[in-house]
Amino acid sequence: MFRRKEWENRRYRFGIRWKMAFLLLIVFLAGGALLYILLSTRLEQMREKQIAQEMQGIRENTEIYVRQLLMLNDANNDESSYRRIAPDIVQELYAAEGWYVSVLDKNGVFLSGNRSGGEEAPGDDLKQALRGNAAFTLTYPKQDEMQVSFSMPVMIADRVVGIIRYRVDKSELYVQGQNTERLVCRTAAVVFAIILLLLLFLMGRVLVPVKKLTGVSRRVTRDLERGKIDTEMLAKLTDSRQRNEAGELSRNMGVMLETIGSQFEKMQKDRERILELLDNRQNFYNNVTHELKTPLTTIRGYAQLIEEDGGCDKELMEKGLRHIMQESARLHKMVVQLLEMSDKSGFLDKRPVELSAAACSIAQAMEIRAARYGMHIETDFSEELWVLGLEEKLRQVIINLVDNAVKYGNDHTEIRISGMRREHQVILSVQNHGGKLGEEARKRIFEPFYRVDKTWAREQGSSGLGLSICEKIIKEHDGTIRVEEKEPDQILFVICLDALGGSGKEAHVL
Repeated sequence: MFRRKEWENRRYRFGIRWKMAFLLLIVFLAGGALLYILLSTRLEQMREKQIAQEMQGIRENTEIYVRQLLMLNDANNDESSYRRIAPDIVQELYAAEGWYVSVLDKNGVFLSGNRSGGEEAPGDDLKQALRGNAAFTLTYPKQDEMQVSFSMPVMIADRVVGIIRYRVDKSELYVQGQNTERLVCRTAAVVFAIILLLLLFLMGRVLVPVKKLTGVSRRVTRDLERGKIDTEMLAKLTDSRQRNEAGELSRNMGVMLETIGSQFEKMQKDRERILELLDNRQNFYNNVTHELKTPLTTIRGYAQLIEEDGGCDKELMEKGLRHIMQESARLHKMVVQLLEMSDKSGFLDKRPVELSAAACSIAQAMEIRAARYGMHIETDFSEELWVLGLEEKLRQVIINLVDNAVKYGNDHTEIRISGMRREHQVILSVQNHGGKLGEEARKRIFEPFYRVDKTWAREQGSSGLGLSICEKIIKEHDGTIRVEEKEPDQILFVICLDALGGSGKEAHVL
């Protein structure tokens, strides 16, 4: 687990953004180096081409000057005459071009020149001139300096009579080329840098949804490990306004995560509900066995006592038979209630029922029992309340609610049964004054075998199935039942059923 977390923390040290930035930097550096090489090569070629053209012009002019000097000096067109006028050639060419000039014979022996250094040092251009070719070489004695050594054979009457070598300073041309090269390289570097920054910026904008999705996926992983997903937060994180593929991916991811989150929450609720149902089922079995065991234990105990006594003790006989009959009746009632709760048949032969009349007759019948504790039952119906259902089942629900109101209500208080029609529903309520239920009791009061504090009840023997049966009956009639607490000590059970239009007789005829 530790290695996994350590890897998760280190794996994004160089993410997509940094990798792409590094790759772009390498591409731009490689492109810049290639551009520099191509530019430098091209400038050098242009410089050499310019120098070659200039040296070609110098060669043609030099041959013309040499011929003119030979003619002016009445010299022959041979090598000896060339040797004789070598100093004149140097002076003429230096005066014309202002360059360093060296005159050599055809074997490369120094004859004359205007350099203070004496004889010329050998070079590739001189070697080419000895072979009958004009050539030049470039040398770079110091930084930002360039010297051109140009050697040419002197052709007179189609014969080589000697060699003339020039030493030309082309530092200015070289510096211009260098400046041009630097200017172009700096301009290209600035342009490349701007393009790189723009690409990085655009790449960052494009990768924003990806970065968000990475954070979302990491958070979803943590939430899944904890068993809870915050769908609202995920929807905000994946919200993207970009109108491109990355934005669409982010929005689709948000919808997908929201769907997954809702399904996950549904699964969690289903899981909790299943566990709750399993727990309720076990509690139901435990409560059933406990409730059945109590009367059976009483019946068996008194039966054994009567058997051992042999009927001699009449008082014991009467008392035992009385308890056996009571517990048998209680056991029979419980079995009937359990059978009623387990009845899954959804078909009911529903007929019109007038609830207000049924409630009033139940109130009159229960008045005697309520009077034992100084309680009084009031009814409040302003109109007839017609519904479709089974009258005996609906009467059972009202009887159970009134019975609980008597059982758990305070002495010398009023029990109120009221009803009204609201739009397409009939609402019937039973209200009494008792102790405070509490949040847990309100949630579980319709569970089988659930009882509130037994100290509330003035009568013992309740199995805790009455309200569960009431809820089952109301659901069979497509209605709802709920419990509410009113201040300061009022408890209200509310039944909602679909109203039946018109009078009961008309509905029955239809």
